[in-house]
Amino acid sequence: MLRGANLPRLADYNQAVILDLIRRDPGASRADLQRRSGLASQTVSNIARRLIDAGMVLECAPTEVIRGRPSIPLTVNSDGAFAVGVHIDPARLTLVLVDVSGQVRHQQQLRMPQPSSPNDLTSLIAVSAGRLIREFGVDRDRVLGLGIAAPGPLDVRTGVVLRPPQLPAWHEVHLRADLHDATGLPVLLDKDVTAAATAELRSSASPDFLFVYLGSGVGASVVFGGQVLRGGSNNIGEIGDILVDPTAEDLGWGGRRGGLAAACVPEALVIQAAQAGVLPLPDLRDYLALDDACTTLSQLAADGNPPASFILERAARRVATGIGVLVNFLDVPQVVLGGPMWSRLSAAFLPVMEGAVRDELVVSRDTFTVVGSAVSEQIAALGAAELVMDHFLAPHASVLLTE
Repeated sequence: MLRGANLPRLADYNQAVILDLIRRDPGASRADLQRRSGLASQTVSNIARRLIDAGMVLECAPTEVIRGRPSIPLTVNSDGAFAVGVHIDPARLTLVLVDVSGQVRHQQQLRMPQPSSPNDLTSLIAVSAGRLIREFGVDRDRVLGLGIAAPGPLDVRTGVVLRPPQLPAWHEVHLRADLHDATGLPVLLDKDVTAAATAELRSSASPDFLFVYLGSGVGASVVFGGQVLRGGSNNIGEIGDILVDPTAEDLGWGGRRGGLAAACVPEALVIQAAQAGVLPLPDLRDYLALDDACTTLSQLAADGNPPASFILERAARRVATGIGVLVNFLDVPQVVLGGPMWSRLSAAFLPVMEGAVRDELVVSRDTFTVVGSAVSEQIAALGAAELVMDHFLAPHASVLLTE
């Protein structure tokens, strides 16, 4: 936990420390904040008053009656600040308006244009984000910024989307700068799996886990010590080529035969279903059609269709093999599965996943668990909004550096 420093020049940093503590532990008293931050009691009181005057923090009625002066719980004012989170998925565009307490206040999901042009999508995001803010009636000055979760690889430092395999028309798109010009808002860009893990961490009781993202693509993120690891180039999590079944069928597609992506991404599942005569084969360049076909496949499996059930259970066991490799390498105590596809795959995956992963472990652990995400399929958009909140409101040691 970051602690404060009792120096006047660090007032902004100390304020961020206190606000972050209140955001993450609503109901803390000034005395609680003093103990957790290490700041002087008077410093905490002064900061609390400034935050209250700025409309960021509210005083609540005491919940306990005790002798002497009661402690006044503090909580964030949900209307104090907002962020817009956007998830760019090849099939769907998701936008959420999130308040400073982390609650979704307004949302929208759009079917992505097929194929997706960078210029057209930039305009669509700008128009949709503006509509989202207007429809909720929030003061635009309270909107801290726009967070974008996009498929990798990315150059997070420059805000450029490089060459994502699932967005073939996207080559070195300066998305952050383009969206800033289109909206006038500060813009943050991050990888979809990293954003999703950020949202999962906020709702998780565990500070250490492997997050496996299942969407139009597959990826992984490592959370350790309450921090989302990002990698040297911020492109951690490219796990699709991990070999999980060397005897796997030839799907005749661009991914690695027998790889993790070939086990579970919508394109691969739909090809398998078509080969088994379960579904007609849609246009593989149309991610909307692939997404819809996966929904149908999942429903058929839920209804007891034997070939559909077999395809999804086999996918679960293959994914478990890949997860086992990662768990053996990282030694994490928990695996969390989530993402846009998870709600459709969970019924087939969860019953077999933990046992199948355990079968792959070199070291058996009684406390090891595999669970489904408690966050909705909007998880990447929520994480993108949380990145904005953290960027502007959480304490960062870099602000202590002077030029």
